Amino acid sequence: MNDLTLLSHMDDKQYLANLADQLYTRNLLDENRNLTLAESSEQDFLELFFLEKIFHPDKQLSPHTVRAYRSDAKTLLHFLADHSLSFKDIGFPEVKAYNRYIKEKYAVKSAKRKLEFFRRLLDFGYETQFYKAHLSTWITKPVYKKGHHIIEETRNEKTQTRVQVRELSQKDAEYLISFFPKIVKATRNREQLEKRNLLIGYLLYTTGLRASELLSLNWGSFRYNRKGHLYADVIGKGNKPRTIPIREETMEMLFNYRKSIGESTEVNIEDTNPVFFPMYNKNLPITNKKRLTYPALYKIVKEAVHLAGRNTKITPHWFRHSFVTLLLENDVPLAIVKDWAGHSDISTTNIYLERINQDDSHVHLNKVNLFR
Repeated sequence: MNDLTLLSHMDDKQYLANLADQLYTRNLLDENRNLTLAESSEQDFLELFFLEKIFHPDKQLSPHTVRAYRSDAKTLLHFLADHSLSFKDIGFPEVKAYNRYIKEKYAVKSAKRKLEFFRRLLDFGYETQFYKAHLSTWITKPVYKKGHHIIEETRNEKTQTRVQVRELSQKDAEYLISFFPKIVKATRNREQLEKRNLLIGYLLYTTGLRASELLSLNWGSFRYNRKGHLYADVIGKGNKPRTIPIREETMEMLFNYRKSIGESTEVNIEDTNPVFFPMYNKNLPITNKKRLTYPALYKIVKEAVHLAGRNTKITPHWFRHSFVTLLLENDVPLAIVKDWAGHSDISTTNIYLERINQDDSHVHLNKVNLFR
């Protein structure tokens, strides 16, 4: 833990005195007592960038977000190392070269995220006088098609593309979920693993949970409302809480799984044990459970997809898109779908509705008598 990070554990009076002292000692304050990194080392620049703009103590980042930031930082560091550049060397040519490198090497969504990380770093450098010019103005991000689509080239000799929707039909989703328990090869805890995998499939499909949200579920995340219906309370993207109703079929799978691992099926909101965990131990129930990781979840879905002989591009997130689309196709109000899905803006939910309306356009056209 660095010196500046340690300051966050002090009281207000100590914090101010120690922060000012450290910044003066390291020549990081200008004559106006503003933060300046004009003469700072690259280590100070990076330390303060991550402390102030990325891993701020007041921010609660998901493990997925932390991994993404680390990946973006690593990409930039490798580029600089490959070109024998330091952070101080970055200017207009380097910004344009890195911009081009990212757009050529990465898919649109990843490229946008990595360039946004680069933009934030350059802006912080300009704000703190580490850079004398506003270099981020020269970054141009690739255009990303809104919605849940995959853009694939259809011909090698031309740039023509086709759009494939990243979701499953109701029939395909049900068929694919049936393979989740079938991928279990282990003999130890076989029944428990099969029930766990089946529950994962049901939760992905019937709740629209993001992978990180599903993996963060504790037994205490579930509760009954006043009418006796089961709900799950989750903390979603941007640390926003939301409540999702649990269908009867999924509830049955949940309780079957709980029974199989020797746990109580009585809902207890104080229980912080993870719902999903690896089952390497011989005996159940397992104490000191470690939470199932995203790579393990991803592997479950991919193996089920392979065994079912379905599209190899399918990931856990496809079930979320399918959930939202099916709700809207069955006339669940847009505002309710937005809340269940945890969309920050209703315009995101509306993208699904626009595509559904496009798919149904022939219905409206056939209502019109175009010929006498």
